[in-house]
Amino acid sequence: MEDKDFRNIWNMHSSDLETNLEVDFASLKNANFKSTRLQLTQLIIRRFAEVLVFLFAFALLVSFIINNNSEPQYVISGVILSVFSIIGVIGNTRQLVLIFRLDYSKPVTDFLVQLEKLKLYSLQTLRLMLLSIPFYFAYIVIGFKVLLGYDIYSYSNAGWLISNVVLSVLLIPFVIYIVSQLRVNAKRNWVKKMLADNGGKQIDSAIRFINEIVELKKKHLR
Repeated sequence: MEDKDFRNIWNMHSSDLETNLEVDFASLKNANFKSTRLQLTQLIIRRFAEVLVFLFAFALLVSFIINNNSEPQYVISGVILSVFSIIGVIGNTRQLVLIFRLDYSKPVTDFLVQLEKLKLYSLQTLRLMLLSIPFYFAYIVIGFKVLLGYDIYSYSNAGWLISNVVLSVLLIPFVIYIVSQLRVNAKRNWVKKMLADNGGKQIDSAIRFINEIVELKKKHLR
């Protein structure tokens, strides 16, 4: 009789414990999904603003090219910067599309895979944008024309132009090195900071919230 009573008491407490664990898991899941939504909303605002900036820059560059189509230095510079503007638009748009397609009803592990994919998209866009650094002279040529109405290319001496060409060439291996260091699980602090400043902070926060759900679920299943 005592054994039967003990088993009944144990089963009752076990059932209560199981219920509490389920409630705790559900509460954490809801709270963390809300936190994830908040982080991703901040990223959406940022990426949307960047898309608008790149589109505006592209429109201005196209207008600039058309108005200066008879001068090769302006056309070439404008085309170079237009390409990187389009890269910015496409890269940020891909991220926005992925965020809007996130399904919060899916298993947390599937949701986590999508967040990691978002992080990879962000990294790829940053890498491509950094490739514009060796073409810095295009910014100078267009900047002087737009802001000062001065053709710095035509009126500069050969020595100065050659020095800029040499600097552009020297920047290529530097940029390649920087791009090669940009990895999802980078350990260097300066790389982590670059990724965080590029929106990685919001993505990492969202991933951390989902990982907490995964870890609690694993403990619950043990």
